[in-house]
Amino acid sequence: MLKNNRLRKKFMKSFLFTLIGGLAVVACTIFLLRVIISPPTIPTHAQVPFFPEPAVIAERNRPAFDVAEAHPEDELINTELPTQDEWTRKENFFTLLIFGYDTGLNTDTIMVASFDAVKREACIVSIPRDTRVDARRNIARINSAYPVGRQGGLGHDGGVAQLRREVQTIIGFIPDFYVSVEERAFIRIVDAVGGVNINVPFHMRYTDPCDDLHINIPAGQQRLSGQQALHFVRYRLGDNPGRNISDYQRMQNQQQFIRAMMDELLSPRTVLRVPELIYTYRDHVRTDLSLTELLWFAEQFILGDVTLHTHNYPTDSVRLTHWYEIPKAEEALELINRTINPFTKELTLDNLQLAG
Repeated sequence: MLKNNRLRKKFMKSFLFTLIGGLAVVACTIFLLRVIISPPTIPTHAQVPFFPEPAVIAERNRPAFDVAEAHPEDELINTELPTQDEWTRKENFFTLLIFGYDTGLNTDTIMVASFDAVKREACIVSIPRDTRVDARRNIARINSAYPVGRQGGLGHDGGVAQLRREVQTIIGFIPDFYVSVEERAFIRIVDAVGGVNINVPFHMRYTDPCDDLHINIPAGQQRLSGQQALHFVRYRLGDNPGRNISDYQRMQNQQQFIRAMMDELLSPRTVLRVPELIYTYRDHVRTDLSLTELLWFAEQFILGDVTLHTHNYPTDSVRLTHWYEIPKAEEALELINRTINPFTKELTLDNLQLAG
């Protein structure tokens, strides 16, 4: 009996020491995170709704997208913009350009997101890939901006600069930061969290041997792997013509994926997968946010009570020399000022540089 009491006391002492030690480690970790994590600093280029310096200019007479679409007057858009005075930023309000690209540098996913840390609101505005921009090139679609900007040896940074510049012409300001995700990173990140729960509206079937693309996702609520999720957000045309969807429907699918991915990232079980997520982020995701700034955003969402709103940039579909989505200026301004505008005063038509 005495021996049992001693063992019980020894166990309780060990348990208490372990518990106290664990709590101390957690407390120290939280303290250290609080010390190193802070809100991002708004970069110079985003202090006013225009580029303070000319955007990166690629060499003239280069193809807009590929050799087949070369044009003798090919060049990037005009960088002369009217200056504006006394623009004030909203407190703790941040904007982010998010885009995804494949091995061919196509940027078929382009979004501008905002996070209001005061109101605890996040907004995402999806931009149609065929949106017409004020660019003097054969095909003046916004999804050509990134590959055009990479030309002449400018590489990824040139592509980001040009895409930022062309996004600015249709939203009226330059997003603070950017995050770009290539296909391999997309697949690995989804697989790292164990897949995502998606309600597929119908059986998606599409085969393109030239692009080595084979989509076959049954309808219904299911957990998609990284490859399946990529097919879900890329799906546009079907083997059955009756199953083609519009670019706006595809953007809605992409927004559904983002909501599902947010649920997975905020799930407690994802903690065990953090090392793999960091490895994937390091090797395949490009951004101008530091790791501590990314952790700050993650902390804000982990704290909860953040409302996420998703929207589509308003356009009209028009067939010109090519198929375009033409911005609806008044509707676009109303949406921008209501959701992602980072300034205390409203943007106007003077802040846009829409194609004529």
